[in-house]
Amino acid sequence: MITMVSVNAYNLYGSTDPDQQARFRRLEALIRDIDADVVAVQEVVARDPEQPSGKSKAEAAARAVRHLADAVDRHCDAEGAPVLALGGGIHHTALLWRAGIEVVPGTVGRFQRDNAGMWHSLVTAVFDLGGTKVRVGSVQLSPFDQAWGWSDANQILRAMHRDGIPGLLGGDFNGIGAQQVATGDGDRWYDLNPYIYHGKFAIPWHPDHAYQFDDKGELDRRVARRLENVGRMRDCALITDTPWQATTGHHPADQHPRRRIDRWYATHHLPDNAVKAIRVLGQDQVGASTDHLPVEVDLDTDAVAAATAS
Repeated sequence: MITMVSVNAYNLYGSTDPDQQARFRRLEALIRDIDADVVAVQEVVARDPEQPSGKSKAEAAARAVRHLADAVDRHCDAEGAPVLALGGGIHHTALLWRAGIEVVPGTVGRFQRDNAGMWHSLVTAVFDLGGTKVRVGSVQLSPFDQAWGWSDANQILRAMHRDGIPGLLGGDFNGIGAQQVATGDGDRWYDLNPYIYHGKFAIPWHPDHAYQFDDKGELDRRVARRLENVGRMRDCALITDTPWQATTGHHPADQHPRRRIDRWYATHHLPDNAVKAIRVLGQDQVGASTDHLPVEVDLDTDAVAAATAS
C-alpha cells in the first residue's frame, strides 16, 4: 500500500517575516508527520524581482524545492534536477518521494507557462513502486479564470493519458467538482452549489466570488467537467464513496465559503479497486500552517499490477 498526499503550501518560502518563517517550519513538521510515500505540493514560492521569468527564477525554485525535500526527509531530484514545474507567476508545483521509490528515467513532464500555457503549472513523473509503474501529477490551476483552467485541463489530459501507464493526479483545482452526484446510499450529495454564496444565509459578498461563476450566474464547473466527463478521469472521493469534506474555507485569508477544491483524480485506466481510501486532514491537525487541508489517498499497488498484467 502506498500513501500519497496533496499539499497546497500557501506561499511556502515566500516571506522573510518571522511569523511566516515560523509557519513554514510548522508546515514542514506537518508534512513530516503525515509521512506519505509521495507528496504532491503546490505553491512553493520562488521569484527574482529583477528577472521574474529568467534563469534565476528556475534556480530559486530548485533551491526552494530541495530545501523542502531536505526538511521533510524526502527525495526530489531525478536525473540531476528537481521534479518541479515553474508556475507562470511565483507559485510552483513539485513532487517529493520516500527513499526506495524510483522515478523511471525520462518520464518527468513539466507543463509550464512557457511550454504549455499553464496558469500555474503541472508536473508529472512515473514512479516505480516496487515493480508497479504509476504516473503521479501535482497541479495548481487559476483562482481567477475558469476559462484558463479549462485550457489547462486539456494539458492535464495530455500529460496523464500520454500512454498506457495508469495515474493519479493531486492538486488545487480552484473550482469544485463536475457534478452534483448522489453517492451510494442516495442521501449524501457531492459539491452542491454552496448556498452561502446566495440567499438568506449568504456570507458577505467579495470580489473573489465572481471568479467562480459563469456568465449565467451559475457555479462554473467547466474545468472539472472537462476532466471528469470528456477526459474520463475519476474523482477518488467518489470512487471510494467517501463522505464529502471541504478542503478550504477554514482559513482567515480565504474569502470563500467552505469548498472542496483540492482533489485526487484517477486516470481512466487505473482500476477502482486500487484506490482504497481518501482522507482530508482535520483542521485541528493542520491549524494555520496552510490555507488548504491536505488530502491523502491510499493506493493498492498489487491491484494496479494485476490490472496492468491482464
